[in-house]
Amino acid sequence: MKKLVSLLLTLCLVFALGASAFAASFPANGFSDVSRSAWYAEAVDFVKASGLMNGVGNNRFDPNGTVTRAMVITVLYRLADKPSVKGQSNPFRDVPNSSDCWYRDAVVWGVKNGVTTGDGSADVFSPNKAISREQMATMIVRFLLSQAKLDDASAKMIQRLDAKTASTLLKSEFRDASSISSWAAVNVLICKITGIMNGDSAGTFRPQATLSRAECAQTFLNLYTIGTER
Repeated sequence: MKKLVSLLLTLCLVFALGASAFAASFPANGFSDVSRSAWYAEAVDFVKASGLMNGVGNNRFDPNGTVTRAMVITVLYRLADKPSVKGQSNPFRDVPNSSDCWYRDAVVWGVKNGVTTGDGSADVFSPNKAISREQMATMIVRFLLSQAKLDDASAKMIQRLDAKTASTLLKSEFRDASSISSWAAVNVLICKITGIMNGDSAGTFRPQATLSRAECAQTFLNLYTIGTER
């Protein structure tokens, strides 16, 4: 387990190195609906300064607004420095191919790199569907793995952590561990071990609950902070 934790923290460093160019300090975000005393103020400073997340117009961030699947894959695409997807096909019938579709390239990149898959069907992505906490954990871990160049031993270490083992370990972390989907258990455990995503004050993870924009910003700040402290 110690080796696994060390490996996972190294994966976080992949993100931190990419963020280092803009993360020396975070100027105040300036959004009218983000109080400086809010628990998420620094996180919003970070995502705005880094260009990972923008406002919703009228100088507002909308911290309590919901986060969609399209939004998260777009943030991850930006973290990957928006590589070209020219010539790559779009497998989803609910993702427009038009040039004015702001998330199209991000989705195509995500599928190509194993960061995301369909939503219950091979040809449906559900871009406007609110993302759940366990889906968020899964996308983040897949992103880290897609960006890291792991040796065979490290890759096998992660592969050996199966859903049953992860679910057992999660029971000591969250009161609602049994409600975490088997396909997400390993990813939730990874996010918990590294501190990327944590439970609430009641000791639950709430895997099927959706994330607010403030929570999304905090998650990415956690990811950056863990990496830079490594």
